[in-house]
Amino acid sequence: MTPNHHIVLRGLDGTTPLGFLAALGLVNALRECLPDLCLAWTTDEGGWVAQLGSSAPIRQADLLNWLDKMLVRSLDQHPARLYEEVKQQPGNVFLQVRQAAAVGHRREADFLAAIASNLAPAEATSQLQTTRRDYHVGNIKSILGRTTRSHLDRTLFKPWDYADPMDNQSLHLDPSEDRRHAYQWHKPSGDPTRRQRGTMLGANRLAIEAFAWFTVWPVGGALKTLGFSGFGSGETRWTWPIWTPFVPPDLIPSLLALAPLQDDPIGESDRRRLRHMGIAAVYRVRRILVGKTPNFTPARNIA
Repeated sequence: MTPNHHIVLRGLDGTTPLGFLAALGLVNALRECLPDLCLAWTTDEGGWVAQLGSSAPIRQADLLNWLDKMLVRSLDQHPARLYEEVKQQPGNVFLQVRQAAAVGHRREADFLAAIASNLAPAEATSQLQTTRRDYHVGNIKSILGRTTRSHLDRTLFKPWDYADPMDNQSLHLDPSEDRRHAYQWHKPSGDPTRRQRGTMLGANRLAIEAFAWFTVWPVGGALKTLGFSGFGSGETRWTWPIWTPFVPPDLIPSLLALAPLQDDPIGESDRRRLRHMGIAAVYRVRRILVGKTPNFTPARNIA
């Protein structure tokens, strides 16, 4: 589809896991505000940045106004509250969410399907979750409550400066948050710079809205997540595509689920098929454990 209007978002770099998720979260958050909303990626200074399309004009101030309206600031108002509820009463939560879901009203159902399964143990987590279990919900609560219009403005329209504190308000989705001893001056467990800078709060806020795109399903007592392959530290990989045609929100899960993306390496015939589909690049990270904390490695362009 070719939209009448579009806007390039130079802050949302699709070659990084957090930038890619923030773009998907932006689309999910605004799909009820903008008619014929669609997403594509375009080159910018050696990277791939997001561009939104619509049949209606899109201005920077309008985007921020819509986000002010759509992004709730309380955990009680967000489907992320289901993290705790599904642990306490899993049977009732799955039943209530399923009964409340309807066409055009499935926000909670999609989110629940991305964080838990009634056929897996309660402690099983999505492979997209890279904060420790004991910190995850608390960090989400902080991100919801602390994100302001200024954080979103810096995330969407400017090169990222990582000027927001990491402490208790990061989802740990950016490879730059790998805080191993050999990579920094301060001891990771007592690093005073975590309270000063290191993350993009607005990007973390938008990424929460992307979680619903990544459905999980039970495999051998664990949860497999859409877009991921393998289990265990060093064997788990997340692969995502970068596409250049504008596509509507409902088509994005199909792109994330393309089977050839999980091949290692991707064969030449599949590369040609992906190119014909408008997939201009493919990026992959490994999900590793550093102590008890999962980390994504820097993304590699694999096709």
